[in-house]
Amino acid sequence: MAPTSTDIGEQDGTAAGAVVTIGSSAAATTPAERVTPPPATECERVATAVAARHPGPSMQVIVRSPAWTDTTVTLEVATRTAAGWRCGATMEARVGRSGMRPLLDRRSGDGTTPAGVFPLATMTAPDGQRFSFFGNAPDPGVTAGTYRRVRTGDCFGATPNTAGYGHLRYDTSCPSPDDEYLPRLVTAYSNAALIGANMEPEVSGDAPGETPYAAAIFLHRHVYVNGATGPTKPTSGCVSLAQTDLSAVLVGLTSDAVFAIGTTDWLLTTA
Repeated sequence: MAPTSTDIGEQDGTAAGAVVTIGSSAAATTPAERVTPPPATECERVATAVAARHPGPSMQVIVRSPAWTDTTVTLEVATRTAAGWRCGATMEARVGRSGMRPLLDRRSGDGTTPAGVFPLATMTAPDGQRFSFFGNAPDPGVTAGTYRRVRTGDCFGATPNTAGYGHLRYDTSCPSPDDEYLPRLVTAYSNAALIGANMEPEVSGDAPGETPYAAAIFLHRHVYVNGATGPTKPTSGCVSLAQTDLSAVLVGLTSDAVFAIGTTDWLLTTA
């Protein structure tokens, strides 16, 4: 027979019917509040800061360095996860021969790469095709937008305060020293993505009197001092990568990706 409450009281020395107080060690506890750990790397801190000011995108291509005048920088792809922003491998990239400068402070031809937070752009070719990627080489397998295989007559306008500035037109002569005849630039434009710095649909500088902030700003392949390997050259304003890195970034981009470009401190506090 199981003991009665009277038996239990007599056995442990308490009076029958007395209330037994449960010790604090058995008391129910309040579940601990879940705390999200702080970002683990500087890249992740940058991504978190940029996202706070530019919410929405699930991917950031972060191009940064300590100083505005640096021409060799790092590029990291940050992805938003349930646990916060996480960054991939660090890649060596090149920017403008004069470094980087916030978009509204720069002008076409000054040799700087525009700094800021820019979307993956989409523009319209003369034949009506809308595209976000292009190249003289085959499509590496992009999924974030249409890839345009460069064709005869593709001339990207970069002459300030002309109608063609910031637009792709059909022009086999492409005569201006600022304009770029894409079929001729086989190495640099093997594959490329459009960085939306003063890019269509709103281009400043394609009419008289407008400020020509930037034109033909792309993520493309390195240009080398000698041949296809060895030391690399800075760009005229684009961002460049080694072909292997470039292909991986282009293929992995999402349609909502943004390019966050600038010094580390500026990206953390201002961009």
